[in-house]
Amino acid sequence: MSFDSDLASSLRGNQELIEDLCRYSEGILTEKQVRQKWHLANNEVWTSLGADDFVERVELERTRRIRSCATKRELAQLHIVRGPDILNTIMTDPRANAKHKVDAIKTLDALADPGPSRFEQDQDRIIIRIDLGADTRAKGQEPNPDDVLIFDAAVKPSPAAVDGKIIDGTFDAPKQIAAEQEMPLVKRGPGRPKGSPNRNKSKTESHPKGVPGFVID
Repeated sequence: MSFDSDLASSLRGNQELIEDLCRYSEGILTEKQVRQKWHLANNEVWTSLGADDFVERVELERTRRIRSCATKRELAQLHIVRGPDILNTIMTDPRANAKHKVDAIKTLDALADPGPSRFEQDQDRIIIRIDLGADTRAKGQEPNPDDVLIFDAAVKPSPAAVDGKIIDGTFDAPKQIAAEQEMPLVKRGPGRPKGSPNRNKSKTESHPKGVPGFVID
């Protein structure tokens, strides 16, 4: 098969191919999978993708994927699929501890049917996308992929307020309030400690009895 320069040029400008090559370098995809998807049986076309400018674009995309947690998320998805086999091995192992078997059964059951409540929790997420390359595009220049910042986070439950105080969602307010009400009062100790300047004042130093402002002889 002869070398097709037009095909190689079009592939180098394909953003999806760049992402797949990032996945290949991260161990998510194999070389065979990438070649089959993009019909890269021609070794000359595959080798031509090693040009310096194209490799630089792949490295920039790989950095962006790491910062956006896309690499971590896809690697976790790749490895978690082996979890059921491992759990099944623990569950069916006659030498396994009974507690470990029960834990494996519970985990497998949760993986088999997460339920609608967990699905709803997974959907409650906040995704913020900040594009810092608007001025660059307005000038007709090519923006830098690093100028796009993506923040993806789960929504945390709102804390409850008790007596005007914000408490954590796991805080048992009624139990804590009842415990505080049952606490014994702290007794005050005896008067002032020895040596206090106001403890041994003589009666002559105290204010005279009578109407304030008048001295009684």
